[in-house]
Amino acid sequence: MSLAVRHTQRLELRRTPFLACRADPRFSYCLYVPPRAPAGPRPLLVVVHGDRRTAERYRDALTDFADAHGCVVLAPLFPVGVPEPEDVLSYKRLRRRDVRFDLVLLRMIEEAAARWPVRADRFLLHGYSGGGLFALRFSYLHPARLVGVSVGAPGSITRLDPALPWPAGIADVAEKFGVTHPLHAPPPSSVPVDPPVPVHVTVGALDTRQLRRPPHHTRLDQALALHRHLLERGVPATLEVVPGIAHNGFALLPAATRFLSTLLPDG
Repeated sequence: MSLAVRHTQRLELRRTPFLACRADPRFSYCLYVPPRAPAGPRPLLVVVHGDRRTAERYRDALTDFADAHGCVVLAPLFPVGVPEPEDVLSYKRLRRRDVRFDLVLLRMIEEAAARWPVRADRFLLHGYSGGGLFALRFSYLHPARLVGVSVGAPGSITRLDPALPWPAGIADVAEKFGVTHPLHAPPPSSVPVDPPVPVHVTVGALDTRQLRRPPHHTRLDQALALHRHLLERGVPATLEVVPGIAHNGFALLPAATRFLSTLLPDG
């Protein structure tokens, strides 16, 4: 065994460094792998950062949860400036030019599953702020890949509305992403349909700063509107407004993990 291989194996224990995504090295990801967990593929929780790109901090904040449930945590990093200089927003919209951020995440998961005993077919997903928008929109495009999704403090929302273009609605998702969703395009009765993905919406009760874009809603307004909309569309959605909290993703993690733990085998 070469020195380089032995060094790489040591780095793979518990908290990993950031690993370049082999499918597209402009992106990277880090993991937490619990040292003690049941044999066989472990559940996977993906946590998506907000605009500050604090991916590693979110990974570290979830280590106790991972240890308690034998769950691997994967935190992707979508850096500013891809695919265009100073590009901050595109990752949360899932596509910009030829970059499909949703597919980049799926490739990261495939790569992780090739190195660690991780269940890659279906996983838990949580995102905060911009990451919350990523998580919500990913659940619309890839419902079969998710056990459940927690959406934290979204600044805007995407509705399951076939009359509105992406990202406000889902009118053109087949054209943009090559996928359809059974909630807005029911298949023939002979085709089985998976039940909707459980969605958890969480926001701080004090997250009431008006957003810059018209109509200048607050994130609290957006979370309440998203919850109502999902229920109207038959999605099993729950809402948790956390008292005493403004716009703070780490303060929302306990609410998110309480929900996600109910979807794990030991929950």
